[in-house]
Amino acid sequence: MADSGITVWGPGHRAGELARSGWGVVLLGVVSFVAGVLVLAWPGATVLAIAIVFAAQVLVGGVLRLVAALSAEEIRGGGRVLLALLAIVSILAGVLFLRHPFQTLTVLTLLLGLFWVLAGVLEIVHAAGARDMPARGWAIAAGVLGALAGVVVLVYPGMSLLPLVWFLGLELLIYGALTIARGLRARRP
Repeated sequence: MADSGITVWGPGHRAGELARSGWGVVLLGVVSFVAGVLVLAWPGATVLAIAIVFAAQVLVGGVLRLVAALSAEEIRGGGRVLLALLAIVSILAGVLFLRHPFQTLTVLTLLLGLFWVLAGVLEIVHAAGARDMPARGWAIAAGVLGALAGVVVLVYPGMSLLPLVWFLGLELLIYGALTIARGLRARRP
């Protein structure tokens, strides 16, 4: 490229800007909220459908977090590592849910609970350490909600699938709403 003083950014840079922007956070919230609506609308759906809906939410969240962790100039050191770790956990959990939905049925409850606890704790730690993060309180609230949901699932792994489906749907709805609020708040000047 000739030195014209104009920098041309590629699609990776644009994806990084979206993942770091309020709109990227809103996108994650919308995907989570829609996943919650779908789960609650069809509680008798097959476990395969539930795994695919949840896996989509987890994968989108993981990809957005990974892009943000790798491209955000304002995130440094430990914050970058925590965000990347959360992204990797999200992506691995989503791939596992997609690849072996029936084989993981017996451990789906425990994997879900463990994921929610880890993601919630990492979200809390990341938000607590980012003093200048826009809508930091919303991020902490979303992390607390996720961690508490995970603890409940881990404490009661034998509960029937229908209450788990309702709980999953409600958690996705609330998490989606909190994440949308966080993203919209981050969009404010």
